[in-house]
Amino acid sequence: MKKTFAGVFVGALLVLPIAVAQSQAQSPSSPPAAQIISLPGLSGSASPLEIQQFAQAVKQLRKVEMETQKKMAEALKGEGLSPQRFQEIGQRQDNPDSPLTADISPKEQEKFDKALAKINQIQQDAVPKQNRAVRLQGLTLERFNQIGRAIEQNPTLKRQFRENL
Repeated sequence: MKKTFAGVFVGALLVLPIAVAQSQAQSPSSPPAAQIISLPGLSGSASPLEIQQFAQAVKQLRKVEMETQKKMAEALKGEGLSPQRFQEIGQRQDNPDSPLTADISPKEQEKFDKALAKINQIQQDAVPKQNRAVRLQGLTLERFNQIGRAIEQNPTLKRQFRENL
């Protein structure tokens, strides 16, 4: 069974931290640095150290993401497909009624299939690097995700996170 195109570009750990990192929400003043901040809806709390660890992990995840994107672009180029054409073909496969400027030739379909296989492998190879980036900062993947969700919902934590980037 073929993976749908939409699933190709979704990173396992990168979606939340990158979205949080790029958020520009305004926030109230933060509590004193030594204060532990309670995370609503989550077990436990996040210390300033954990926020700092999370920020450092996000920095490393960004590096992994950039490396992964570069490799994916090289894979497309190696197969003779532009990113735009690759997306068009992928959209056509997910939705056969999707309008395209041109039909997909058998040769182009073959290029797409090879590129897709390479991209899937590149993404699979990135997962251990992503996991290692989180673990090297002293966080479990579960805790990393908990902190990320809390930062997304809490303006004070979001501000502290941005200060640590």
